[in-house]
Amino acid sequence: MSSFLGRMREYASISIDRFDRENLSAKAYFLSHCHKDHMKGLRGPLLKRRLESCLKVFLYCSPVTKELLLTNPKYAFWEKRIRAIEVDTPTQISLIDEATGDSEEVLITLLPAGHCPGSVM
Repeated sequence: MSSFLGRMREYASISIDRFDRENLSAKAYFLSHCHKDHMKGLRGPLLKRRLESCLKVFLYCSPVTKELLLTNPKYAFWEKRIRAIEVDTPTQISLIDEATGDSEEVLITLLPAGHCPGSVM
């Protein structure tokens, strides 16, 4: 069971493996792999409502995790809001504050975790 609350001090506007409470206000979401304890809140009604109003907020994960997640109809609402990032490939993403229009560019590199298919760190 993961005890991680989803936020890193260095990037407080990003949520990792936690999609509820204060993490609802994240500018980007990351899913490391499809294990239940890393998906808390991922299909919650509050998150669904947030995604309806915040058009520049996405869920980032590996291509394998994306495919695994979208095979479950409960997560189908993510289909247009999920972005797969290739493993071992530096990828620049924008963290956009939709209220102000301010943007911050972040370079992300997913590394294979070897925990299960598609798992990254």
